[in-house]
Amino acid sequence: MEPAAIYGHHQPLHRQVLAACDGWRIAVCTSNAQVRVITKLLLDQALESRSIAELLAQHPEASEPLLVISDDDLPDGGADLLMDQVRARPGQGLARFLIVLPLAVADERLQQLWQQGADALLSLENGGSGLGLRMILALVAGGSSLDPSFDQRLRQRARARSGDCLHPRLSPTEQELLLALARGRSSREIAALRQVRCDSVRRQISHLYRKANVSHQRGLLAWALEQGLLRPADLSGP
Repeated sequence: MEPAAIYGHHQPLHRQVLAACDGWRIAVCTSNAQVRVITKLLLDQALESRSIAELLAQHPEASEPLLVISDDDLPDGGADLLMDQVRARPGQGLARFLIVLPLAVADERLQQLWQQGADALLSLENGGSGLGLRMILALVAGGSSLDPSFDQRLRQRARARSGDCLHPRLSPTEQELLLALARGRSSREIAALRQVRCDSVRRQISHLYRKANVSHQRGLLAWALEQGLLRPADLSGP
């Protein structure tokens, strides 16, 4: 399969991903042929494995950041076990996880993986689109990402469970800002990372306060947790 058939008109985005992943170790853990082809073409520096044990052997713990792309059907466990075992290794540095799932995955499993700290959930059917590339960019920049179809299902599930109105939608910029605040970033640090003025970031934070009807950051984060816009894992740092 030619690379152009995978990322088509997304070649500039593909180049951004390659540049952004410089300095990262990339691990692909799957026996799914489609996932292996896509990830190998998009991230040709990735090391491939077919099981949790093989991935752990290939990537001994180190301080350099690790990006793991995996499915949820490994011979020695699911993606939740993979995340737990990688994160539990002594000396393990930053590890981010993009989990590829079929659209038919059960809502309960979606919820479980998201709550357990998957950084991105991508549908297999969207694996060859620019969405996967944008997710990788978000992950190496410290963000998180959900396939739109999965996002909608999780919101509907939360609404049905709570009986409340649909959670307020945040723009990608607002979601990124909320996550940065949850991870302890100051407005000055966020402005420096975004290369914007500090007062611009403060205005955006004030807008989030108004949207949440709160007057301080602690209230904002509590609201975001209640609304399902943040997970407990998001508060534990990058």
